[in-house]
Amino acid sequence: MNRNQLAQELDVWPWDVDDWLLGGCPARKVRREWEFDLEAVKAWLKHEKIRIKRVRPKPASAKPVFDRRWYGKRCPICMDRGFPGEGAGRLYTFGEIFEGEWHLRRTGLPCGHSANLKFVE
Repeated sequence: MNRNQLAQELDVWPWDVDDWLLGGCPARKVRREWEFDLEAVKAWLKHEKIRIKRVRPKPASAKPVFDRRWYGKRCPICMDRGFPGEGAGRLYTFGEIFEGEWHLRRTGLPCGHSANLKFVE
């Protein structure tokens, strides 16, 4: 089995397998890919007392939330970073054509932060 198959079988990230290789995990390199024997890897992990950290993907939020402060006069990112009032970037509305569609974008000057305004329900 290859690196990705081993990672999927043991429920770990593929780069964890890369770290194990650097630590001496039993594997055989065939041309450009590593081949692993699952039982030998499990025995090596037990012998080296390496604990497996299982992958726990975070659940995706149902709907992205748009920060309505972008409709105001000052950049909400700058305000969150501690630039109150006049210190935050002033927001301007710019139009742009992207992939054949017209989009409105609120951009803070001089900070450069921006957000795409979508009117899709």
